[in-house]
Amino acid sequence: MGAGRVHQKEQMQVEGPSPGLRFRAYADQRREPRYVSTLPLAVQRFLRFGPFFTRGLSLDISARGMSALVCGPPRVGETVVIELPLPDSPIEMLATVRHSADHRSGFEFYPLSPIATRGIERWIERLQEYEERLFPYAYATRT
Repeated sequence: MGAGRVHQKEQMQVEGPSPGLRFRAYADQRREPRYVSTLPLAVQRFLRFGPFFTRGLSLDISARGMSALVCGPPRVGETVVIELPLPDSPIEMLATVRHSADHRSGFEFYPLSPIATRGIERWIERLQEYEERLFPYAYATRT
């Protein structure tokens, strides 16, 4: 590179917490806590030519939404049906795509049926128990 050439840093836009914010602090800003949960799932999209099914893998879940890696990511604002095979019983839920990229899509659930609500609550309880066993010191200060 020639002398006198000035290099400018490119600024990268990052979706999510500010760079100085620790993960736990970011997670505490959410309305509901999220738990890591990796399960296969199916997503039904409603496209111009009719319903379209695609597969994916959940990344995390909360009582109000989840994120997933989906083959052929859906568009932001799109309404989809998510089929999630929870260990106790499989559930289906209607969701809106809140953010979407090649590597991750975020979904906000519409009001859930009582069966879906109970299924997700039971699954989250199991995930929380597992997390507390893995990281007991992180939960020691909570009341």
